Amino acid sequence: MNTSYRRETYQRIGARARFHAEHHERLAEEPVHFGETLGAIMQINRRHLVLGAAATTGLSTLGSRRVFAADRIRIGAILPLSGTAELVGTKQRIGIEIARDQINAAGGVLGRQIEIVFGDDKGDPNQTIARAREMTGSGVNLIIGPSLTALSIALTGVIQSLDAVMMTPSSPFDPLTHELFNRNFFRLADNNFTRNRALARAMAQNFPNVTVWGGMISDFSVGHDSWKQFTAGLKEFYPQYAKKDVTILDVTTAKFGTTDYKTQIFRLLQSPAQGVLSVMIGADMITMWKQAKTLGLSDKLEVVVDAGGELDLPIILGRDMPKNVWSVLHWYFGNTNPNKANQDLVAEILKRTGDKTPSSLTGPAYGAVFSYAAAIKAANSTKTADVVNALENVKVLTPKGEIYFRKEDHQQVGPVSILGSVPGPDGANLKTYFEIPAGEIIDPPTPGVQLKI
Repeated sequence: MNTSYRRETYQRIGARARFHAEHHERLAEEPVHFGETLGAIMQINRRHLVLGAAATTGLSTLGSRRVFAADRIRIGAILPLSGTAELVGTKQRIGIEIARDQINAAGGVLGRQIEIVFGDDKGDPNQTIARAREMTGSGVNLIIGPSLTALSIALTGVIQSLDAVMMTPSSPFDPLTHELFNRNFFRLADNNFTRNRALARAMAQNFPNVTVWGGMISDFSVGHDSWKQFTAGLKEFYPQYAKKDVTILDVTTAKFGTTDYKTQIFRLLQSPAQGVLSVMIGADMITMWKQAKTLGLSDKLEVVVDAGGELDLPIILGRDMPKNVWSVLHWYFGNTNPNKANQDLVAEILKRTGDKTPSSLTGPAYGAVFSYAAAIKAANSTKTADVVNALENVKVLTPKGEIYFRKEDHQQVGPVSILGSVPGPDGANLKTYFEIPAGEIIDPPTPGVQLKI
């Protein structure tokens, strides 16, 4: 499929809110439990992908027609605050609110207080665009979100015509900074290419004797792309760091909604695999690895590398998890390279919620507010063009560390967070934090051009 055709296809997806049309992927009729990264891609079910009735107003601050103080800086946040992906939005909302409160307590930006205008997209592309139109119609031109990939695809198709800026804190879908790129889009998250290569390098550096690799993935395009990216990384990094070659086995796949994974598990049991890449989401991921424990696969493998579930796999399975699980995260609250942003956020989450293991989704959402604040201060302006130019040049201290947006494609560059967990008597032991500079493993910028894997 040539690049121009792919670009036109994605533009139609954005305009008509249809996701992954060119792959003919099967979307589950009912959404599964949301995994915190790749789960975003599949959380939009078929009902949500068809243009329907007129969007209802889910934006309390706009719907009430309040009169805002002229000196406030208003930043929009379009998140799934209800519906099947509500958990995602609520985890991100608390980070945004804490950032707002901390900035305002310190005097605001340019002497002005920040106000966050929240919009509920309900995990629906139609609602996403409706919320964006409402916000920009009321003068809000700086938007945090969307959270989910399908919604980000939809909004990128109209964001320039709205003369606004969007910053996703969680969508890792590679094409957003490649064939779908436009200058009004910024990604405050690592893309899939970077995440998968980071995992591969972490294995070479931490498990040099695990040289035979298999894969267990859900049968969708991002799963297959992740497998290609990860195994290419293994072939590059094992000779470099472990001074060894690797053997790559055929990947094992399963359809979405599978309830019995015996066939896949026995295939991996009978293989010489020492390590496995898992690219599964939600209920499928948990079901598969629960059965893997019962049938002995979890104890056979030296390590499972999880590219789809963030902290869900070790925390939900607890002592029944595989003996080593290494997960790539948007952010880790227990960062062993602490900075003030991380310390301030973790302390405030504990104070407000009592949560001692906050979601990896909270940190980037917090960082998005500080990114806009830094750009506004640098530009001495809230105008769209000025903020875009400033975002291309500022460096921002976020909870995961200092980041910047690559000027060519607006991809975040900073530390990539990886966590190694082991089972303990009372649940998962979140044991090893490992960090890789994204600049050492990131894909080259090709805005407007498909990423070559």
